[in-house]
Amino acid sequence: MTEYAQLIIDSIKKELVGNYDEDMVILHSASEKYKNDEESTDILREIATMMFAILPDSEKMQLASRFEEMKSGVATDFAAVKDMIRDGDFMKAKATMESILAAVEGSYEENEDSIYMSFNHIMEMYIYHFYYKPVKEVKSADIEYNVFYRTYGFILAHLEEYEASKQAHEKAMKWNPVDLDSILSLCEVYKHNNDLDNFLKTTKQAYRYCCTRATMARFYRNVAFYYVEKYKPEVARALYAYSNIYFQTENADNELAYIAKSTDCKTPQYDLATLQQILNENDIELGPDSTTIGIIYRVGQLLMEEGDNVKAKDCFSVVYDITQDAEVRELIEKL
Repeated sequence: MTEYAQLIIDSIKKELVGNYDEDMVILHSASEKYKNDEESTDILREIATMMFAILPDSEKMQLASRFEEMKSGVATDFAAVKDMIRDGDFMKAKATMESILAAVEGSYEENEDSIYMSFNHIMEMYIYHFYYKPVKEVKSADIEYNVFYRTYGFILAHLEEYEASKQAHEKAMKWNPVDLDSILSLCEVYKHNNDLDNFLKTTKQAYRYCCTRATMARFYRNVAFYYVEKYKPEVARALYAYSNIYFQTENADNELAYIAKSTDCKTPQYDLATLQQILNENDIELGPDSTTIGIIYRVGQLLMEEGDNVKAKDCFSVVYDITQDAEVRELIEKL
C-alpha cells in the first residue's frame, strides 16, 4: 500500500466512533468517495476489512456459511470441468471455468501485513519460503487458485488462445510460484506458440522444482526438444537418452527414432560418462537441485517430529524416488 493510500485509511479510521450503525454509514460513504480513486483497490479492500470487523458475530457466521456454500458449488462445477476436458468439450469447459474464477476471485486479498498463497502440499510452502524469502506473513488460501488458473490456461491453449493461456498460467504461478505443474504447463504454451527462448527459460525455471525421476525426465525431454528445434541433433539425442535413464517414456523413444531417421545415424549405445560429458559441455544440470531435495527431506523430518506421519511419508517418498537412498527407504518403512 502506498503512503497516500495509508493516509486515507488512517483518516477514515479516525472518523469511526465505535457505534455500529454510525460507523457503517461512515465506511459506506468512504467507499463511494474513493471507488474511482487511482488507489481504489487498496483503499476499498481496507474499508471492506473494517466493515467486516465491526459486523455482529451472527452476521460474520452467515457470511462464513455463504462462503462455504460457494466453495461447495465451485467444487461441483470444477469436477464438471474436468469431465468436459476429458470429453474434449473445451468451449463449454472455458465458459464454466470463467464462471468459477468470477465466483472465487477477490475472496483472498493481499494486505500490508500478509499475502495469500495456494499451495498443493506443505513441502511447497517450505520451498517457497526458502527461495522467495517473503517479507510478509504467508497465509494459505482455502481455494485452489493455482489449480483453477492452470486448468483455465490449459483449456485456452487447447483452443489456441495462447496469449490468454499464458496470462492464466502467470496468474496460477502468482498464487503458487513453486507449482511445477503450472510451470511445465506454461512451457507447453510457449512450445505450441513456437517461442523457443521462453520455452527454454521457463523449462530452466522448472528445473529447481523437479524432484522426482519422472519430472527430471520431463526436464531433459524439454531441453532436448529445444536442441532439436535449434538443429543440434547430437545434443538432443544425448538428452533424450539421459531422460530415459531417469524415467523411460514412449515420447523419448519416438524422438530418438526420429533423430536416427532424420540424420541417417543409429542411436549410439551411450555409457553414462559420455552422456554426462555432453550435458556438461552444454551447461546442462546432471541431476536434481540438491538444495530442493534437502528442503523436502528436512520438511519430512519436521513433520515426523510433529507426528504427521502421512505428510512426512509423502516427503520422504519424493526424496527416495529421486535418490534411491537406503536410509530414506528405511524411514518410509517405519512410518
